Amino acid sequence: MRKFFGAVLSAAMLTAGLTGCSKAQTGSDTITGTYAVEIQGYDWGCGVTKAKLTLDYPLDSVSADTFTVSETKQQTDFTSETFDVVENTADRTVTDAYLVDDDGKKTENASKNVVIEMSVDPNTGSPLLFTMSTQFNTWSDPYYLTVSLAKDAEVTSISKEVKSFKIDTELTGKTTSVDRYSVDSYKADDGVNYQYAHYEPADGSKTLVVWLHGMGEGGTEDTDPTVTLLANKAGTLADSDFQDAVGNANILVPQCPTYWMDADGKSTNFNNGGIQADGTSYYTESLMELIESYKKETGSTKVILAGCSNGGYMTMLMAMNYPDAFDAIVPISEALPNSVITDDEINAIKDIPMYFVYSNDDTTVDPTLHEIPTIQRLQAAGTKELYVSTSDHVTDLSGEYKDADGNAYQYMGHWSWIYFFNNQCDADGTKAFDFIADNVK
Repeated sequence: MRKFFGAVLSAAMLTAGLTGCSKAQTGSDTITGTYAVEIQGYDWGCGVTKAKLTLDYPLDSVSADTFTVSETKQQTDFTSETFDVVENTADRTVTDAYLVDDDGKKTENASKNVVIEMSVDPNTGSPLLFTMSTQFNTWSDPYYLTVSLAKDAEVTSISKEVKSFKIDTELTGKTTSVDRYSVDSYKADDGVNYQYAHYEPADGSKTLVVWLHGMGEGGTEDTDPTVTLLANKAGTLADSDFQDAVGNANILVPQCPTYWMDADGKSTNFNNGGIQADGTSYYTESLMELIESYKKETGSTKVILAGCSNGGYMTMLMAMNYPDAFDAIVPISEALPNSVITDDEINAIKDIPMYFVYSNDDTTVDPTLHEIPTIQRLQAAGTKELYVSTSDHVTDLSGEYKDADGNAYQYMGHWSWIYFFNNQCDADGTKAFDFIADNVK
């Protein structure tokens, strides 16, 4: 399972197993098969939304009531004092099921190909494991679905009553909502090796947007750059809403081997779940080398740097170290303590267009110790273009997720990147996407 999630990244793996039915189909009372999954990114992370079955014999028809699905995966037990990682099995809610042809299109004809759709929410359906001891998101290992016929389901295969139905629990493939990104690696002169995701629009672009992920998306074990795109919806930077707003852009998403706030590359400043930030990063030079290399590769002339939390820290740090390299920066819930920023560093970045995003109820990165005093110092230094988008809380924008009282689901105050990816940030009438567009013209 570990090797599977680390290596299978393309949509081809999902469709490869969809075999056609011969014109003269035969049925059977014993059905076996395999399945692949589809993973969709959301504001809160990602979820397995579909199971696509490939059977050895065709079924005549199916519906949402035909199947039951349970999900087995690793998860952190947040009720335990030590936040143990446990293996858990829970039922998934099937919302729809239907037959598809060899091209994946719905069909009324008997077929060996079945799609099962399942509901997801902020607490259900994620194939990722967040481990408290490391603060990393990784692919759950194991992760599998158990697909069965419902107790009272009446299913036929070319008119034969199905008496035995067994789907292998081993995944055969996956597709995700970020498969339009490519994944590559880059080894810097100092030996740091980066895995990174990237996207280039079909018509090309002279704009490069670099996204720096938070703490949870770093690491090298049981992870890959797909995690950096799915764990907090960064994949939407390749969607039309963002691309149209900024006039198309190349997207570079590096994955840090540890975390951006790591001072020595050995994680020695990470203790008891917290980081003692000193205003430096082991990765500053190597990251700049990667950005310059990719900038040259894509022919980009404008570079926008954005990042959240740990990535917001690195966004600030990169701007302070290379103030002439970036046309604008977007620090979100940035974790660089104001106390470690020198006056020289403030003066170094005061002429860079900046768009800060944070929530007043951020308990992970206290704004009174980070953004607020830093912004005040920038203003006092005579910054030329500085926007600030704040909120009191971070709540669900889709209208789909509610709390027990029927109110919009409220996320942690630290998760202000949700508003950025949905272009819901507002700084005195200026949206974040418009800010980026204005600075790449």
